[in-house]
Amino acid sequence: MSEADEERAVELHLELLEVLRLLNRAEVERSGVEGLEHRELLTLLRRGPCPFVTPEGFDRAIDTLLGNRMIRELDDLEYAWDRGRTVGRRYALALEGKEYLLEDTQKSGRIQ
Repeated sequence: MSEADEERAVELHLELLEVLRLLNRAEVERSGVEGLEHRELLTLLRRGPCPFVTPEGFDRAIDTLLGNRMIRELDDLEYAWDRGRTVGRRYALALEGKEYLLEDTQKSGRIQ
């Protein structure tokens, strides 16, 4: 594996963990509709620890998490009072994602 491949793998892992953390936080702080929309997640990632994430890289992270059943896709239209609009397709943390996040937290010895 080349150095560039290793670097990209580390970046992807960081993006995966951050998506899981954001969805976990949204679940804990939930005051309205479950989950976060694609655009909301991408915006939060770019404002946080992944400012250079591309839409393509983000889509790859979402596909990876969906494929591994760490997140689930919700596609019911629902009015979100806290957002002041109807939300559509969004993502929520699945049990496998919670378990992975907990394992990572235990390995690193801290909660981020």
